[in-house]
Amino acid sequence: MRHNGSQQLTDVELRNLPSPEEGQVQYPDGKTPGFGVRVTSNGLKTFYFVYRFQGRSRRMTLGRYPHTPLKDARGKAHAALRSLAKGEDPQVEESQPLGFSSALDEFVELYCKASNRASTAYETERILRAVFLKPWGTRLINTIGKSDILVITDRFMRAGKPSAANHAFSAARKFFNWCVDRGMIEISPCHTLNMPAPIGKRSTVIEDADLAVLWKAAANEVGYPFGTIFQLLTLTAQRRGEVCGMRWDELDLDAGLWNIPGSRTKNAQRHTVPLTPAVLEILEGLAPRAKKTKSDFVFPARGKPEQSYTGYSKGKRELDAAFDKRRREEAVAKGESPHEIEDLDWTLHDLRRTAATRMAELGILPHVVERVLNHVSGTFGRVAGIYNRFQYVDEMRDALTTWETHVLALTVPKAGGAENAAS
Repeated sequence: MRHNGSQQLTDVELRNLPSPEEGQVQYPDGKTPGFGVRVTSNGLKTFYFVYRFQGRSRRMTLGRYPHTPLKDARGKAHAALRSLAKGEDPQVEESQPLGFSSALDEFVELYCKASNRASTAYETERILRAVFLKPWGTRLINTIGKSDILVITDRFMRAGKPSAANHAFSAARKFFNWCVDRGMIEISPCHTLNMPAPIGKRSTVIEDADLAVLWKAAANEVGYPFGTIFQLLTLTAQRRGEVCGMRWDELDLDAGLWNIPGSRTKNAQRHTVPLTPAVLEILEGLAPRAKKTKSDFVFPARGKPEQSYTGYSKGKRELDAAFDKRRREEAVAKGESPHEIEDLDWTLHDLRRTAATRMAELGILPHVVERVLNHVSGTFGRVAGIYNRFQYVDEMRDALTTWETHVLALTVPKAGGAENAAS
């Protein structure tokens, strides 16, 4: 039955309130004066409280349903009525909205760190501070509108960085939705805006020739730390956050095993990765650095040994530049025009896809590839994932060794070539 305005709002009724075809509709609560819920055409349900103070009509936003429960919103309305009975304006604090910088600090402490995985919280905070803090730092959050969002996302799009535009928009949308839920603003400036760039499932598999050039550029031009991280990402087929956040106490070099705790994996499942000969050689070569930095991390942040490395964006730019330089030089050596070389569109995550694809081509069975990647879908989904606890460590070690042999063979010159493997 449709709410008629004389009844007290209930949770059952709130869940079933219809959305208007356009605009918004208000549904007042029949028992608490001034209290109600506003429903928009997009289905957003926001609690409000309207009142008069010193002859002026005023409105308070009490939170968005269901993030703000009905009983909490009604409690806020009752508190506002008590303030009015004392002759006080219940919205004194709300009339002085926070600046973006202060609101961001609260968002990070009260939401990101409390509700997200550490890696997600870090990345969300990093994007908001790097992209939005400078232009909006002193702005009141209720003065930031859609045009302000579009100015920033359009800048990324014009620079040919659609992924950066999407990441920035997603972080801003999460922040402003939280502000709405907290009653700081009524409507998010991201409301009704679409993602800046289409989101398509990537299917890039890096060709062997390009992977060989990337490997050489990482080893020789880029070097430690990002060049080394690239090599481990390639050989282990693990995720960026897992490799960059690798800790020495996770490694058993004698047994040739890397034990990643569930707190650091995407699916929250503990994952054991066999370490192949080249990977062990790389890690053993990094041990002297660990003694100097006294860091728990294999790749500590520069100047901050208590934190893990996070400079992958800068590192990838350096690797891309070194990769392009090597390809141009190779083209000239072959008598080809370097201007006809197409750009390589790749991401660090493509290394996992490339490893999985090539392992399958090399005859590795699908369930072993899935174990290497720590996937819980496919062969290990549902019941099979619950009962099949066998780790396939030996099979994974064989698979990764086969993959490693393939990668290293790419850097060895063909018979008659002048270049050697170290170059």
